[in-house]
Amino acid sequence: MSKKFLLTVVMILSAMFSFAQSVTWKFTTKTLSNGNIEIYFNATIPQGYRLYSPNNPSGASQPLKINLEESQDYSRISKIIEVQKPEEHYNPTFKVTEKFFTKKASFKVIITPSTDNFTVTGDIKGQACTEAGSCTMVRKKFSIDVE
Repeated sequence: MSKKFLLTVVMILSAMFSFAQSVTWKFTTKTLSNGNIEIYFNATIPQGYRLYSPNNPSGASQPLKINLEESQDYSRISKIIEVQKPEEHYNPTFKVTEKFFTKKASFKVIITPSTDNFTVTGDIKGQACTEAGSCTMVRKKFSIDVE
């Protein structure tokens, strides 16, 4: 076997492992007494990985972003809210204290509806890494029915 072939196989297996180790998401909604709606984004993070906070400092690992597509059906009235406090650890490579979650993380966004029964669509982008520095990009499109 040639070295190029072995390298190709290793790269393919590496990519498959990274995909298998991706963060998984569940979405829920809660209607508040004032009529606003909280949308919850609940992440399950693979063992040994860190999902970086939306408030991770600039110059560090890529922070999580939750983008909602604009719609006439609702108005977004909050930034991403972390439901629990992230862990913190100084990263000597970036010379900053990074904020991240392990095992599970929950975030919420608050919207004001302008109609009944609509769908919120958007995407999630971020990065999950092991302490050793092996990273996978977090990418998820979502479509959440609100009734």
